[in-house]
Amino acid sequence: MPRSIHLLCGAGGDATGLLEAGFDPILGINHWQTAVDTFGLNHPNAAARCADIQNYPMRWLPKALVLWASVICTEVSPAGGKKRPDPAQDALFEEEELWRELPPEAFEMTRVTAWCVLRAAEAKRFPCVVVENVVEFITDWLLFPEWIRAMKKLGYRVQIVSVSSAHIGSETNPYAPQWRDRVYLVFTLTEIRRPDLAPRPLAYCFECGRDVKARQSWRDPRVKVGKYQQQYDYRCPNSRCRHALVEPYVRPASDVIMWDDIGQRIGDRARPLVPNTMRRIAAGLAKFPHQPSVVTLTHGKDGTDRAFAPHTRPLPTRTAKLGEALLVPVGGSWNDTASPVGEPMRTRYYPGERSPRHGGPVHRGVPQQLRRRADRRPAEHHRHGSSPRPGRARRRCPHPGTQHVGDPVPQGSAEDRGRAPAHAVDPRLCGRRAQRALDRGLLLPHVAAP
Repeated sequence: MPRSIHLLCGAGGDATGLLEAGFDPILGINHWQTAVDTFGLNHPNAAARCADIQNYPMRWLPKALVLWASVICTEVSPAGGKKRPDPAQDALFEEEELWRELPPEAFEMTRVTAWCVLRAAEAKRFPCVVVENVVEFITDWLLFPEWIRAMKKLGYRVQIVSVSSAHIGSETNPYAPQWRDRVYLVFTLTEIRRPDLAPRPLAYCFECGRDVKARQSWRDPRVKVGKYQQQYDYRCPNSRCRHALVEPYVRPASDVIMWDDIGQRIGDRARPLVPNTMRRIAAGLAKFPHQPSVVTLTHGKDGTDRAFAPHTRPLPTRTAKLGEALLVPVGGSWNDTASPVGEPMRTRYYPGERSPRHGGPVHRGVPQQLRRRADRRPAEHHRHGSSPRPGRARRRCPHPGTQHVGDPVPQGSAEDRGRAPAHAVDPRLCGRRAQRALDRGLLLPHVAAP
């Protein structure tokens, strides 16, 4: 089994990826003891070493096929609340509050580590060296061209891959449910065949009418480094659709949200939320009043609206600080008023169904004979007093005591709520046939909404 070494190993995420790809991680090195302990727990078969990487004798490194290094190029210190001057640090930590929360030992003797990769490559001549970082590592580090030239002088060729973690995955390797733009610099010795590293995420081409392996398309042909939908997009590889713009499949945030634990109600908090957070929540409720949404709490100013539906897209880049909140409206898809627990519940629908008020009849769980009946009835005929077909009247019963499964619940004023649906039926008037339907479950007792 090919072996791998991990400099600045952190918790061991890259080692886990290589392990699943068939590699054997044998060593992880980091200057922070907490990171080393975590790496050891995640990879008990690998050696975990706490050491200053800048002064580490690279000749002590064992032989391996791959050297993986997650480096940061500029000296940074959070002492005294000093803000980082390097944009690469802003992109890596995403939020100023995050790096302020980390202890000082997490930053001591950690930077200028990009040059440690050169020392390791020179000492051991690893066949493959991988450096992972943020896009700004390339675009904003002034010495990046000189660093690349030094690696080339050691006999390496470089391939730079820009990709979001949301677009990398397969049937056996689940996609990451988050947007995370990163660059991967893959150095291979000149005598080794260069691997094909071009990302080809699966996407649906509407012009071709089928799934395709999308290809990266750079907006500026002179620029080959950047972020998704800023510097590059994805297009269909087929020429018959003129390489139409496509959107790769992603794993939505809802796939990893623990829906059985939706957290604490805002009104039950011991400490009230700050006004800016409440404005963000209000903006999220205005955008998604009837369904759960994810509200970003750490970005934007003055309650900027950055809410999104969790079933439509991945999460933003995840960091050690939780910057998003799950906002779950109460009361259902149409009710916005509370009611005492002593009163009957409003009409309930099966999970995943749409109520007749929002787009058509309820089908799931409805007897087959009622499904066919509902299928023939257009959505616009689900209003009170309308007939199922133009030109044909429906016989109505004057005393609404029951209603069909999936019938619309009268809404609006108290007078409207007391009104019967267009096809309500009273078993006292319809006799034994309706009573048998009640017994078989085809009719449900009607309870008006309070």
